[in-house]
Amino acid sequence: MAVMHRTITGTATPEQVWKVLLDSEAFPAFMEGVSEVTVIDRDGERSGSSWVVELKGSEMEWDQEDVLDHAGRRWEFRQTEGDLAQYEGHWQVSEDPGGAALELKVEFDVGLPMMAEMIHPAVAKALERYQQAIVAQSA
Repeated sequence: MAVMHRTITGTATPEQVWKVLLDSEAFPAFMEGVSEVTVIDRDGERSGSSWVVELKGSEMEWDQEDVLDHAGRRWEFRQTEGDLAQYEGHWQVSEDPGGAALELKVEFDVGLPMMAEMIHPAVAKALERYQQAIVAQSA
């Protein structure tokens, strides 16, 4: 299992970052490698989403359960079905002296021990790019 945990800051307000983060179906328009995000059900603070991303020339798909805490600007997610052996974590938006901070923590495992050394760093880099794209899109 690998863990990616990173916080980046930007000049947008926490509300602006939270708004961009919540519009996950728009991610393919500004995130390289994200092909499709579909919210498949919504029930108050809980929802489900389906994801298709490209990583190193291979397409990966999964469904995840999402729990949103709007007051705390926190989005927790957990893969329920898909190509990864494990994928769960959270997004957290908070105030920063210069604007907003966006924290991302993801625990993941591709489920291929012989390939983990090569694939896990690529997954972490892709997650970092997604995080940077959200902050850039918020500005």
